[in-house]
Amino acid sequence: MKNVLLSPMDRAFIEEARGNTRNKEAYAKLSVLVMLDEGHSQEVVSVALGISTGTVSNYKQKYERDGLDKYLDTHYVPYEGKLSDDELLRLETYVEQGVHSTCDAIIAWVKETFGIEYSPSGMRSILHKLGFTYKKTTIVPGGACPEEQEAFLKELQPFLTKDSRGNDVFCFMDAAHPQHNTRSDYAWIKVGQNKEIQSNTGRRRININGAMNAHQPEEVTIVEAETINAQATQALFEKLLEKYHDKDTIYVLADNARYYTNKALKDWLNQHTKIRLIHLPPYSPNLNLIERLWKFMRKKVINLHYYKEFDDFRRAILQFFHHIGQYKEELRSLMTPNFQRFATTSQTQAQFS
Repeated sequence: MKNVLLSPMDRAFIEEARGNTRNKEAYAKLSVLVMLDEGHSQEVVSVALGISTGTVSNYKQKYERDGLDKYLDTHYVPYEGKLSDDELLRLETYVEQGVHSTCDAIIAWVKETFGIEYSPSGMRSILHKLGFTYKKTTIVPGGACPEEQEAFLKELQPFLTKDSRGNDVFCFMDAAHPQHNTRSDYAWIKVGQNKEIQSNTGRRRININGAMNAHQPEEVTIVEAETINAQATQALFEKLLEKYHDKDTIYVLADNARYYTNKALKDWLNQHTKIRLIHLPPYSPNLNLIERLWKFMRKKVINLHYYKEFDDFRRAILQFFHHIGQYKEELRSLMTPNFQRFATTSQTQAQFS
């Protein structure tokens, strides 16, 4: 009868690791757990592996006390000794300078460069030891100018410093076009199983023009329209004038979309000087905080949610904005002015207090 020493996930990892290592000490240390999990006595394990019963007992206690990560941390390195410190440094540089979605290219490079072959699990273990993790890449616009963004951020800083603008208000503005469909997302799913979420085949969208208060991001003003154009933007501005009637100036930051640079809209703004429209540098959505609001909205309302009817989908989105105050703390934590920058140096973020 099997022991309950190992969880199924630990057992699977240990068996794979044991099959990949060439280090005798590591092999014995892994085998102790496997054999105990199979119900063998400590004496049998001791004889089979050629180690003392005291060592077997110590290994068992360490695993039960510290868990698998610490149990393996200082003693188990897959393929230990295969690569020298200099070769590991060259490997680290190679991985850091490229984009590798699988281990295959890395394994091939190591074999070609050093004449040493690794299994995928062995290479993954080495990459973890070198400080790499497997996560999504970040998309950035190809036409962005780092120097122009840096200059713009310096000019933007006074607007982002809380209470520095007196009786003014500063808003980020943008349009969003959520599509009536379910979006897949990460979720906790049993190993070896899938979790299916229903989706729609339609392509109907809801078009929203929105403005978010930079210092109180739970204050969001939206206009729903058939099409986002100059008229829809003017309607949003009129709402802002009504909401912030007691403010001296309403600063609005937006991108360079045609409906924000339309001549008719410019003429209207010339007659309503309380609103000051500020345009982002080209290809700079990373500098518009409201982009995070759209992502937050999708996470709360769209991702993993199935709406059979478009009207239900539309209603859910509008209700999100109607009750957005319930997310006040989350939004204030998320909407801090930490901007991703397209690095000309190793620094990737700037923060204004």
